[in-house]
Amino acid sequence: MRLIELVRRRSLSSALAVSARAVTFRDPQLQKHYERAVSVVQGCPPAQLPICALLDAWHWFHLIEGDESPRTREAIEQLLSPELRPALRSWYQRYGEDMNPAAIEFRERLGELAGERLG
Repeated sequence: MRLIELVRRRSLSSALAVSARAVTFRDPQLQKHYERAVSVVQGCPPAQLPICALLDAWHWFHLIEGDESPRTREAIEQLLSPELRPALRSWYQRYGEDMNPAAIEFRERLGELAGERLG
């Protein structure tokens, strides 16, 4: 790969990471987890990077703190936000067929909260 192509790709990925980091949380630990996830995820389409990072954050805090945790509720709130809803729909359209039963159950829960079928 030529150097100029490498620089362009890095600039693009940096710009995408910055836009994905534009999601702001009330909870600083959730913000930190989300930003870390955005910085390490590879192979995710840019428009779905926030969804991937939010799902990772939700899963982590769900495991550690439980379903009623303020952090898990805030992650769900962001996933269902009007700004991210198109990317969430796209995520489930893309990956919906290859999910484990727990992921399918979570998708159905999100769909109920959103009042629509996701994926």
